[in-house]
Amino acid sequence: MRININETLNIYIDYIVNQLRLHKKSTEIRANISKLLSPDQVMIGVAESLRKINFNISIENKQKLNLEITEPILTTSYVLSS
Repeated sequence: MRININETLNIYIDYIVNQLRLHKKSTEIRANISKLLSPDQVMIGVAESLRKINFNISIENKQKLNLEITEPILTTSYVLSS
């Protein structure tokens, strides 16, 4: 069974929140987030739709964090031909 875009975003949000609670750095979060899901685990078009995701996070001590994730689901480069 493959997950849709909303479920995919929920997985990423949960991962980011848990990593921030463990006081992980944003660079480490960015590096490891692409290991969460593969193209085979998501519905067709999800990986291509999530090329870049921006998370604006307010942390408990009123600190703001802007986390930009590029290509969270690694895909191969391909071209459709007719």
